[in-house]
Amino acid sequence: MKIAIIRNTPEAQVFARRGRQNREFYKESDIEAARDALVSLGHDVTIVEGDATLVETLRRAYAGPDGTMPHDLFAFNMAYGIQGECRYTHVPSLLEMLGVRYLCSGPRAHTISLDKYLTKVLLDRAGLPTPAFQLLTSPDEPLAVGLEYPLVVKPQFESTSFGMRIVDNGAELAETVSAIEAEFKQPALAEEFVDGREVNCGILGNDPPMALPVLEIDFGGAAGRDAVVTFEVKKERAVTHICPADLPAGMTERVQELAVGAFRALGCCDLARVDFRLDEAGQPWILELNSMAAIHPYGSYYDAAKTLGWSYAEMLRRLLEAAVDRIT
Repeated sequence: MKIAIIRNTPEAQVFARRGRQNREFYKESDIEAARDALVSLGHDVTIVEGDATLVETLRRAYAGPDGTMPHDLFAFNMAYGIQGECRYTHVPSLLEMLGVRYLCSGPRAHTISLDKYLTKVLLDRAGLPTPAFQLLTSPDEPLAVGLEYPLVVKPQFESTSFGMRIVDNGAELAETVSAIEAEFKQPALAEEFVDGREVNCGILGNDPPMALPVLEIDFGGAAGRDAVVTFEVKKERAVTHICPADLPAGMTERVQELAVGAFRALGCCDLARVDFRLDEAGQPWILELNSMAAIHPYGSYYDAAKTLGWSYAEMLRRLLEAAVDRIT
């Protein structure tokens, strides 16, 4: 199969830099690892930039003499987008317009999952447990009756824990909402902090979706508000992964069931990762769903897949087959 790995770099070409800029990128070594794994599976792989040059790059690389694209072309989408709202949707939308098959969710599911507020509204309406929440569009907006401190506050449309803080009172809340408004130019989502353990569950495939083993984030003895995956924690890799998580069988099954439920409720395809907090009573609470879960060789998604005895190439093979089966 001819595969185009589509990724973004900070040097991506656009006509103008406008609006919110993406801060989320795969390292080049991660892209090369995916390329090498796919080549080892026998595929013809090219790495291309998901920017203003994408259409012309695909045409030059793959179009035949009559200008048509090969039937077996497949886009392995690892592009987080460049700028503006709904950035996860830009490459999938373009690929749909071109008629090129691709890995991962479509524009609708990406739009929903990148909007943390809309995600929680849909989870709540689907009867899936998620901490009580409120969208704050101004530092002066009063907190809803019944919402209790401490609160986790984060930008509505960001990922990778950018801008996330825990606040204990109204003054801290107003300060944080104001800071998010100033830096990210968007509203803030406030949700009740769940004191307990943090786990996640990757999803692979579509009909039916397969829940990977549940993985726990080990904070090295830290507890409470110190046991939270902030951007700094992710950047410094100041945590370790325990997989499978040391949970009772019933709780593991419950987390996996909820993860699949969230995947379906948001209309995702092929892969995602659902993040949870487990409270002191063992109740799982869904924090969010990442429709562009990192699939590099050292992240929690692959760490869970390794528990099943899969090599990195085997995981990518299964992802690719799931996407091809869905589209064929």
